[in-house]
Amino acid sequence: MPLRFIRTKKLGIGIDPLQAAITTTAFTRDLMATMQFPPATAAVSVLLLILQTIQSIQVNKSGCDRLARRAAQILIDIDEQMRGRYHEAPEALLRNLERFESTLISIHQFMRNLADSKWSDRFLRKSSIDDALVEYMRILDEAAQAFQLATLINIHLAVSSMREHAASNATAERVIDVPPPPTYHEVLNESNSVALEIRSPGIVDAAECMVAEFDPVAAGGKSLSPPEKGLKDHYLPAELSSLTLEDDHGFRRYHQSEVILRGRSRLQDGWWAGATEVQVQGQRALIKKYDGDKDPAYSKWLRDVKVLQNLYHPNLPQMLGFSDERAPTPFILLANVQTQSPQALVREVLRSSSLGTSMELLLRFYRDLADTAMYVQRQLNLDENKVQDFMEASSFRVDSLKTLVVGLPPPREGEWYTARNYGLAHTLLDACLRMLPNNGRVTYSYDRGEEFVTEEIQKKINHLVTLARALLPSGRQSPVLPTKLEALIEETEFETPSLTLRQIRDLTWNAEGAHGHTWYERNVPADKFSVGDIGYIPVGGDFVSFVLLGNVIKDGKAVLSLSQRSHGEHWCWKHVPIQRQPLQAYELPEAVAGWPVAVPPYSQIDVVVVHEAYLFCVKDAWQYLLKNGKAHAVNSGIGPEDLILVTHVGTHQDFYVRDFRSKPFKSQTHTPNPRFAANQFHHQHRHGCHQPPGFGFQNHGVPFNQPALPAIVYLLTSLDANHEPHWSPSPVCLPKGVTRQPLAQHFTTKIGWKTGFLNYVQLHAEDFDGT
Repeated sequence: MPLRFIRTKKLGIGIDPLQAAITTTAFTRDLMATMQFPPATAAVSVLLLILQTIQSIQVNKSGCDRLARRAAQILIDIDEQMRGRYHEAPEALLRNLERFESTLISIHQFMRNLADSKWSDRFLRKSSIDDALVEYMRILDEAAQAFQLATLINIHLAVSSMREHAASNATAERVIDVPPPPTYHEVLNESNSVALEIRSPGIVDAAECMVAEFDPVAAGGKSLSPPEKGLKDHYLPAELSSLTLEDDHGFRRYHQSEVILRGRSRLQDGWWAGATEVQVQGQRALIKKYDGDKDPAYSKWLRDVKVLQNLYHPNLPQMLGFSDERAPTPFILLANVQTQSPQALVREVLRSSSLGTSMELLLRFYRDLADTAMYVQRQLNLDENKVQDFMEASSFRVDSLKTLVVGLPPPREGEWYTARNYGLAHTLLDACLRMLPNNGRVTYSYDRGEEFVTEEIQKKINHLVTLARALLPSGRQSPVLPTKLEALIEETEFETPSLTLRQIRDLTWNAEGAHGHTWYERNVPADKFSVGDIGYIPVGGDFVSFVLLGNVIKDGKAVLSLSQRSHGEHWCWKHVPIQRQPLQAYELPEAVAGWPVAVPPYSQIDVVVVHEAYLFCVKDAWQYLLKNGKAHAVNSGIGPEDLILVTHVGTHQDFYVRDFRSKPFKSQTHTPNPRFAANQFHHQHRHGCHQPPGFGFQNHGVPFNQPALPAIVYLLTSLDANHEPHWSPSPVCLPKGVTRQPLAQHFTTKIGWKTGFLNYVQLHAEDFDGT
């Protein structure tokens, strides 16, 4: 099962201005040294502008500062590895630096806009600004990990040295030990490069893919001529690579004079980029030309012709013929004339059709992708990883019959070795989800800056995404579509949809992980909601104006299993770097949690406590709404799709405890003899009198020659709104109304503002059609 990616939002951390200035100066000094490496000069210049821009930012300054430091560290690491051997920098590293420079330019533009924006704009866009900072930090983390700077550069240098000394007919084997690969980085491949490529499928699950390439021709061998004989592609078996075009396999060769252009190309991306509609012998066709340098263009053309001559599948491009040897620009002719992107078709179906029809379209797309992958694997004798390479690098179009067409991936010369922690089913599911708006991610923000994604459309997309993940194979499951789904979509043509949303729900109840999804609201009034609450939000309102109709658990209308949990963290602002440590609680009667906190002398300890209550099985809430939602809605005069059933509630509250005593003054003229420091009793009797411990060398009862021990205090909290959180010197929670013992006088405490959050389930209007 793929690793899950969980994104959490951390509280802002203040930055001391003096410390920030010192750190910025140190980074600037190191970055100036990095400018001795010419390829990194542009990136360093942009980063210096970023550091300068941060000084004029008034809010989110800490997040911007962390972002700049992360980027600076990447460039400093490059300088440390390349110092003294700048002239040996490999081409792949230079290309990566160019990409990194473009990322820095994007970050600088973002910070410039942030610095120039008004406070009102920043207030309205606070959530999007925080999300942007998190996203940029993720990009930098992934870039730093994917670079694997020291290892990657050393590999480049070692292989370059090997190329200079290798014999022309030598073959080489190399085992590369690298740490577990990070989540995403893409390295351009050429025939004379050694690269590490790391990919991610781009949804909530994390994925890893490592690719290493070695080309023996580039290691001292001579390239074969003509290019047709030297063609070697990652996806082609040896017998197919060795074929020539002497046999046309029934395809006709066309002269360019037989092709009449009918307009300009509007295709910009993927395998179809630059393809133009033409007329050939009175018939319409699509021409794909191979422009550019002669040898690379000819190699790509030759490879595509060989593949399409030997692969016949309704979901692959349908080749009519190809150019003859006299054409200055090679081309192929395709029967797929009128095509559109699958994203455009999905948007049109979402806008004009039902949610069931949209789900049926995704089912058909998944079936077509699975059939294509299985066929390509058999015909080209590919292992699963190579099939995943093929599908992940392919681009997709939909023809006039609404058939999904899988374009060929770009050629990969040399030998590539790949490994993933997810199977082919996950790759196919990811390809389908990427056809949806917002790349198939559930989102709660409807202000997308796009006219198409309205609030209603976004709700439909969210339901579609959760259903697709529950219904379609994923992870390491078999990529073949289940028989029951295959039968449903084969019963009728696409124009007459066969699936309703209720049918889809019924098919997914017993699926693993099905209907475990809930919607999330991160800021609601604390202690207002309980698990099992059912109600609705009036038009134009929010959860503050939530209208409670009842509680299905307390009213005895449903038997649902509940669970509770709590967790906390504590930290000290004086510690650099600040590290949040988990805080362990112990249970007390009446659902009270006790949190022991060790307070160092003269310090402040901050604490955050989260209490949660939730349904053990979320699927039960979905089923309850499906069965009883209409009855609840009729009694309340609302639509059943407006009903909200709360499945998870929680509170978030911050505290601190501080020892405000001042540190003792250490006198240098009255320091006791260290020989007697270990035996105070001997030191006291030496003067013929009994003195209290530490007499003459103490402050607040703590001797200078002994370390002060932390004091243990207790924080008592609960999810119950009737319990008042408080600090106590005793680990026991006294009943309400009993006088509680206060902390020592040198302690001051804070009980922060409590905020709430919740999860809920809400159905779509189509769930109740026909019921």
